Amino acid sequence: MTKSKKAVMVTVRMTELQVSELDYIRQPGETRSAAIRRLISDAWVDENVAFDAEHQFNPSDYLPPNI
Repeated sequence: MTKSKKAVMVTVRMTELQVSELDYIRQPGETRSAAIRRLISDAWVDENVAFDAEHQFNPSDYLPPNI
């Protein structure tokens, strides 16, 4: 069985103000697309951590004792 490689391309429309704000928060050497990916990833992690805290989820309760 061959594994297909599919790419998903997303287009983002931004105003000049939004572009300048994105350029302001970019890390040195980081592309605009990498900055957007980083911001999305950070927001996703923050949201999931907040969800886990709200529902009192503790990952250690579900891991084997030797981990």
